[in-house]
Amino acid sequence: MIDTHTHLDSTKFSDDIDEVIKRAVSVGVKKMYLPNVDDNSLVRMRNLQKRYPNYIELMLGLHPCDINSDWEKVIDRYDKIWKKNPSAFVAVGEIGLDLYWDKSNIDKQILALNRQLNWCLEYDKPFSMHVRDAWEPMMKVLRDRKSSQLRGVLHCFTGSLEIANELIDMGHYLGIGGVTTFKNSNLIKVISEIGLSHIVLETDSPYLAPVPHRGKRNESSYLFDIALYLSRVLGHTIEHIKQVTSENANHIFKK
Repeated sequence: MIDTHTHLDSTKFSDDIDEVIKRAVSVGVKKMYLPNVDDNSLVRMRNLQKRYPNYIELMLGLHPCDINSDWEKVIDRYDKIWKKNPSAFVAVGEIGLDLYWDKSNIDKQILALNRQLNWCLEYDKPFSMHVRDAWEPMMKVLRDRKSSQLRGVLHCFTGSLEIANELIDMGHYLGIGGVTTFKNSNLIKVISEIGLSHIVLETDSPYLAPVPHRGKRNESSYLFDIALYLSRVLGHTIEHIKQVTSENANHIFKK
């Protein structure tokens, strides 16, 4: 299995990160993709990859909730990092739009998003996209930039069937995690309709732990619980879920 979005660099793992990674590997998680959030997470991610080079892959991007007054300087700095060593990163992320916390800076968020999508095209990298309360402006950005060269994962997908189908038509993939196991989630209906061909698995740990761990700190080993849930409700073997989603991840990330 491949955890395509996990924040293992989080300080919530400071005391037991070695055990967390061992548990993930023990249940079959062979790769863990870490999205960047800000300058602090970039340092932590790089240090973690040095310790676990066979399991950890890194992304580079600026999270929409960190689009502050100095966002242009941060992206300028990341631009130099990309130019220096693009092979160090598997994707541009975590980027996106978030109107849950702050609606006042939507223009800046869109400018930052477009600048970072340029890296996807320049370096042939997929994106890992965060969308919260922002599907309408996000879909406009993606429609305006629709291209066979632009590909990515809509991380923690919670959109409608119509949005899912449009994203798939564009060549994008949907990141499915713990939310799909929640009782109030309609995601399984969407997945039942679209099938597995554009689905990848993720935990978004330490957030959004799946049932039966809901409310606890999430971790990459819980990817097994997500795969097991999908196998039960979709009527596939867990081996099939693992194989298809891993093949999808390798395809989108070109690994």
